[in-house]
Amino acid sequence: MSHRITVKSKQLLTASLIATLMLAGCNNDSDNTVITPSNPSITVGSILGTVVDQASLVPIANATVSVAGQTYQTDANGQFELNNLQTGQSVNITITAEGYPARNFSTSISGNTPLEVEYQLTNDATVVSTTQLASEAVNLSIDELGAQVIIPPNALQRADGQPIVGNVTVEMDVVTPSIDPEEMPGGYGIVGGGFMESWGALIITATDSDNNELVLNDNNVASLAIPVSTRSLEPLQQQMPLFFYDAVQAGWVQTGSANLQTLDNNIQVYTAEVEQIGPWNVDVAMETVDVVGCVADTDGTRINNAVVKGDGINYSAITTAITDSNGNFNLPVRRDSQMLVVAQNGSRTSNAKSIRTLNTNYVINDGCLTVSTANDSLSIRLTWGEQPEDVDSHLLTPSGDHIYFGNEGRLGIAPFANLDVDDTDSFGPEFITVRNLMVGRYRYGVENYSETKNPGLKNSPITVFLTGPTIRSRTLTPSLNDNNNASIFWHSFDLVVDSRCNITYESVDRWLTTQESLDTFEVSPSTPTYCVTP
Repeated sequence: MSHRITVKSKQLLTASLIATLMLAGCNNDSDNTVITPSNPSITVGSILGTVVDQASLVPIANATVSVAGQTYQTDANGQFELNNLQTGQSVNITITAEGYPARNFSTSISGNTPLEVEYQLTNDATVVSTTQLASEAVNLSIDELGAQVIIPPNALQRADGQPIVGNVTVEMDVVTPSIDPEEMPGGYGIVGGGFMESWGALIITATDSDNNELVLNDNNVASLAIPVSTRSLEPLQQQMPLFFYDAVQAGWVQTGSANLQTLDNNIQVYTAEVEQIGPWNVDVAMETVDVVGCVADTDGTRINNAVVKGDGINYSAITTAITDSNGNFNLPVRRDSQMLVVAQNGSRTSNAKSIRTLNTNYVINDGCLTVSTANDSLSIRLTWGEQPEDVDSHLLTPSGDHIYFGNEGRLGIAPFANLDVDDTDSFGPEFITVRNLMVGRYRYGVENYSETKNPGLKNSPITVFLTGPTIRSRTLTPSLNDNNNASIFWHSFDLVVDSRCNITYESVDRWLTTQESLDTFEVSPSTPTYCVTP
């Protein structure tokens, strides 16, 4: 996979609420201004972005960053900067680079401090494209996923009505909301109000040799096979609503239905014929209730304009809310369900809460979601596939405290690290919050507690999303397949913290034997020293 801002890797064409953008440092516009807020009461933020190769984490120079119809280039360090972004909105960015398929990312803006984000590009198994004559039929497929797009010959035309220039390029990108629901283009909002949960999506793009947008001409349809991807373990429905993402209205519109089909290799897909090129989604509108709570910092000060997310545990969707001037929020989530709720303010991420709703609003009574006042914290979020069922996070602090399901830790006192959410029933997430960072080395590992190898962690796939001060959002997966290893424990990375709370990320990416994992994560305790932010 590839993605996103954390996001696992693969990613998607997005289009949503784009508001107030200026790109600094790289341009093709005289003043770099896209839109400037006219209301002085509107709070703005910024994004410091870096584009890297997912596997090597090497920065990608001269990548093209497209925002609201404007295009820019990353510098020699793969970096770009977006300023004057309205908080409480989603910025949708398309990134292309030589040797990589286009990737689309949606990033929520909150707070007045810059959000540092690492956007990862990869050539993964969820994207396929073809360049050919417009007179030829298009047939794109990914057999191991069951995904397919078929377009008849001579069925494409330019969106502006002009003749096609040269060959046509068609790309199919498979969205897997069960693995990473944040990769969904435009989020989960329905035009006219409400939210939906997804059972899988495809994004189809078509351009000519001059990169002009192509659409289906009259009386032609494309045939789609959308792989089933959901965190719900309920029986699949034979027919499901089909939604198309309307970029103009910045939301999903129901357009027909899709039918369940089981392929020869037992992969299940939803099939449909569609009349438009773009993002297509198999969904059901959610009946929602509100999670009611607040966001504060560790000094007790309420935080306004923080973004609060509800990430489904037994359903595939993410909903968001923005805190008011008193730090309060009402977050719509699916009724009768379980989700992880977390807040973000600039580069600061709160602790997470696992919440189970019934048929009425859920009020969080055990305190606000809390972000670190001093910005000396980090969070580690682990997700995986339906199998293995149970995957566990392990964190070793510089003081020798081992945080995992057998020792969940504490946030208010030493070791200032806690396993907030421990999921044991497929997909995750598991969520660890660390505050009052210690000087020294933190070690993070992942254990296949189910001990199943078909699939193992590599093919699950497993994803670790890391955020913290001086650490850009980063998504990690094992580079080696564990199916040929006796080990069930993956030492993913180390974080080295200096006295000023700067964090250096060191990839380990090593499978450990049982004894090696004990030697690495069960060590003698020591007296910690805590970093101090400037």
